[in-house]
Amino acid sequence: MFDSEALKAWYASNPTDMEWLEKPSWHQFRWRLPNDRWVTASRQMTNQHSLGKVLAKHGPRDVYIGTSSWLNPINLPKLSDEEQAHPILLDHLIVFDIDFRPFCYRRLEQARTATSNLLQWLDMHEELNLCSISFSGGKGFHLILSERDRALFSIPDPKEREEAVRASRQALLERVLEAGFPVDPTVTADTRRIIRLPGSLHGTTGWCCHRITREELQQPLKRWKKKLPRHASAMRMPYWPLSLPIMLGEWKKRRRLRNKSSSPQVDLATEKPTIMSLQLSSQVVGTKERSAAILWIPKRWTEEHLERIAEVFVEKQWTPAYDFSIEDETLVVIPRAIPIHQLRKVLRTLGFPHLSSEIKRLGHYWIDVSPVKPSDGPLQPELTYQGLWREVREIESKVPWSATHLEMLKRLGLEIETTKQEVSGRAEPALRMVVKE
Repeated sequence: MFDSEALKAWYASNPTDMEWLEKPSWHQFRWRLPNDRWVTASRQMTNQHSLGKVLAKHGPRDVYIGTSSWLNPINLPKLSDEEQAHPILLDHLIVFDIDFRPFCYRRLEQARTATSNLLQWLDMHEELNLCSISFSGGKGFHLILSERDRALFSIPDPKEREEAVRASRQALLERVLEAGFPVDPTVTADTRRIIRLPGSLHGTTGWCCHRITREELQQPLKRWKKKLPRHASAMRMPYWPLSLPIMLGEWKKRRRLRNKSSSPQVDLATEKPTIMSLQLSSQVVGTKERSAAILWIPKRWTEEHLERIAEVFVEKQWTPAYDFSIEDETLVVIPRAIPIHQLRKVLRTLGFPHLSSEIKRLGHYWIDVSPVKPSDGPLQPELTYQGLWREVREIESKVPWSATHLEMLKRLGLEIETTKQEVSGRAEPALRMVVKE
């Protein structure tokens, strides 16, 4: 969204926020450049001014800080490294990350409520001190706390100390998850984790990661949203997520205007109810004979059948597979630019003959990305991201990404890191509204 010069200008005049840190020089700092290259600070940062000079020079799109304090945070060896001396862990911040996709007011308000409830629960059930609360600049909030009991950090052996801290954090995380809070399960127990640095710019939305007070967290977002800092070219925060109700509303408005201009006598109130559905094309726009795999999984299929499908995805290097749902219906999206002759054959063998036939007839297929809905009926639940489908993770693949479907996932609040991998097509999802009388 922002080029390097715009980001350099931002950091030259907007310092990051380190006031909540006991000693910044004990932490590792990392940032991602506009070309998606990652940089780790090669020296210790003593304050926001020393870091600001480096950021103004690099112009990063995202800036992160390690959640752990180390005697020497430079060139940290990996956990699996048995040759180098184990680094000395001095402290580890307890971080809870709550995100509600996609970036919009309604989702952020849900995230705020969940974060506020979690903080109250922690006050009642755990012995922790609150260090900071921050709006991430994107889809949620970070709760940052410290431990009152310092016994774990007195363990003499550095490796045993870090392992004990990780185990303690994992136990805390499990208690929080069991209590029903929607925290990111990959953050809290990881002593090598990085989180977005307060005062830094979110390179996608243009909003600033910003610390807020406990009182603000307890109040509706609408009361203090305007105070949140952002870039002059920041993305507008939509009220609603991208969803069927929004697109249906826009479609119905256009339809009324069209009918009014062409047939003034038509009384729309007397029209028969119609069934409407939003559909997405599998076509990778801008390419010849390539499609993504977008599939509704029938509930009647057996576990063995589903396992076979997952195995084929991995065999063909069609990964990762993302799981979305509406109520109890499952939609799997694989944003790869797959040759259609190969996709046709595989879909037929996996139990999707109708989609295979559509590819033969059209060169692609249309698929619902929302439940069908009567035009005068109630609003339906929205498409919700659930994670990876059956743990089909990204593996090294010769199949390029589909820019078309990466963009669709981005609109649904899921950004995919493609780094240096090949990307095909244009970021222009083909969508249509289907009306069924």
